[in-house]
Amino acid sequence: MVYLILAAFIFGLDLFLKNRIEARQDDAFPVRLDNGISLEKHHNRGFLLNKLEDKPELVKKISVLTLIPLFLWFLWLFVKKAGSLGKIGASFLLGGAASNLYDRLFRGYVVDYIRLPIKKIRHIIFNIADFFLFLGAALSAVYGLFSK
Repeated sequence: MVYLILAAFIFGLDLFLKNRIEARQDDAFPVRLDNGISLEKHHNRGFLLNKLEDKPELVKKISVLTLIPLFLWFLWLFVKKAGSLGKIGASFLLGGAASNLYDRLFRGYVVDYIRLPIKKIRHIIFNIADFFLFLGAALSAVYGLFSK
């Protein structure tokens, strides 16, 4: 139950932040923080780097078809009585994917709002869900490497 709450918390946190960003006027951006991170409002109608932005219905279908097996895997980890690392990774993935899917289905785009001051990825704008997706994928990969 804790892991489902964790996924729901990630979903809720990201949705809250996206709603706050959406409520602000476009001329309020960018907001530069002292650590070099900037907050911006970006509407991503595709996948990472706007891939397939010209095919929004396909993006929605792929997103739904990706979330279904992810949710089934999440449930399977509990039936299997998997270790915490796998369950945390799956929770991160589920929460992040669900938040971005919600945006795609109900807004028609994903709200991205964080630009990092790292030269190689400075051109990409992220959201909290994206960070949890990356971290969840990494934890799940480690779990997969070391579980039997």
